[in-house]
Amino acid sequence: MKYLFCVFGLLIPVAVFGQLSLHISGSISDASTGETLIGVNVIDTLSGKGSSSNTYGFYSMKVPPGLVVLEFSYIGYEPQYRSINLTKKQSIDISLSQGSTTLMEVQVTSIREDEHLSNTEIGAIELDMKQIDKVPVLFGEKDILKTLQLLLGISTISEGSSNFSVRGGSFDQNLIQLDEATVYSPSHLLGFFSTFNSDAVKNVKVYKGGIPAQYGGRGSSVLDVQMREGNNQEYEGKASIGLISSKLQFEGPN
Repeated sequence: MKYLFCVFGLLIPVAVFGQLSLHISGSISDASTGETLIGVNVIDTLSGKGSSSNTYGFYSMKVPPGLVVLEFSYIGYEPQYRSINLTKKQSIDISLSQGSTTLMEVQVTSIREDEHLSNTEIGAIELDMKQIDKVPVLFGEKDILKTLQLLLGISTISEGSSNFSVRGGSFDQNLIQLDEATVYSPSHLLGFFSTFNSDAVKNVKVYKGGIPAQYGGRGSSVLDVQMREGNNQEYEGKASIGLISSKLQFEGPN
C-alpha cells in the first residue's frame, strides 16, 4: 500500500497541471477564393497568448480555459473576433474578407544644415568646429587634417599621415593657410598629428574646386584656417589631459 500511495501521489499533480491550458487550432483562408493565408496573427486578447498560421494556413495555440476572445488580423484583410467559453480542445476555422487599407497622409519636412545650394562658392566646404569635436580621433586628440580626410574627394597620402590628397592630386599641390599666412609644414611627430590646435581654431574652409584667384591658382585645393580672437569680455580657461599631450588654455580681455 505504501508504494501504491506514492504512485498516485505522483500522478495527481500531472492531472492538475494538464488542465491549466487547452488547445485551439484551425485553418485560415480567404473568404472569396478559399486560398489559405500564411502568417495570419491569432491573439487571445485576454491572456495575451498568440500564434500565427503556417505555410498551410494552419494555426495552433494553448490558452487558459474559460472565456477566450480571439483576434484574427492580416494585412489587407478585415480583422475578425471570436468569443468562446473554452472547456475542451476546440477547432475554429476562419475566413477573412479583404478590406480597404487607408493610410493617413504623412508629411516629412527637414531643414538643411548646409548652404551648398545657396552658396555661390562652388567646391567650397566650411567645417563646423562643433562637428569636428564629435568625430572620433586617434588617442583622443582632435585633428583638423584627419577630419578633412573623411570628406568626399579627399584621401590620405599614407596610413597614419596627416598629409592629404584632393581628387588624385599630390600633397604639394595643396595650399594651407593660417590667418592668410602660408603653412609649409602642417604636421609634426613624424606626420601623425597636425600643427593646428583645434581649441584655438575658429573656422576651417576647404576649396576642392573652383579656387579663387586670390589664392594664386593652386592646382589641387586650398585649406584656409582662421584662429580665434579670444574672449575679450571676461577671463576664462580650459585644461585637458590626453594620452600623449596635455593642454592649458587661458583667455581674457587685455
